[in-house]
Amino acid sequence: MVPDDIDWEAELADDPDWQALSPAERHRLLAVMEKMLAMGMAGIYGDEAPDEPDADVPCQAVIGQCRARCCTFIFALTREEVAEGRIAWNREKPFFIARDARDGYCPHLDRATFRCTVWEHRPLRCRRYDCRGDREVWPAGFPGKV
Repeated sequence: MVPDDIDWEAELADDPDWQALSPAERHRLLAVMEKMLAMGMAGIYGDEAPDEPDADVPCQAVIGQCRARCCTFIFALTREEVAEGRIAWNREKPFFIARDARDGYCPHLDRATFRCTVWEHRPLRCRRYDCRGDREVWPAGFPGKV
């Protein structure tokens, strides 16, 4: 179901493509989105298992080597994360984590220190991601004890 807890007119007020649509076209687009969601052909929010523990990765010990590669990954936020409004999301691809157009990193990453500026409120996907076995991040293997 298309989320009814979002004021689409407010969210898309500055989107020229949305504004170019007539009210009937907007209604039809939302109806199509609802049908696609019901059929499993589309998704808006990330789906995180409620009982999965956070990863225990020693980020601060290895951040200088990986240079926060995981902060370039694209993923959907949960309904709760969007509703809280603390995490920037991509307006062109609702409701995925935002990315800086200049370097592809999360806008919440401090580029000088490679530290997350929303660490205590970071998305569940960030909390649960364990990079230690990810060959995209560590092609030669994780540098240290696993």
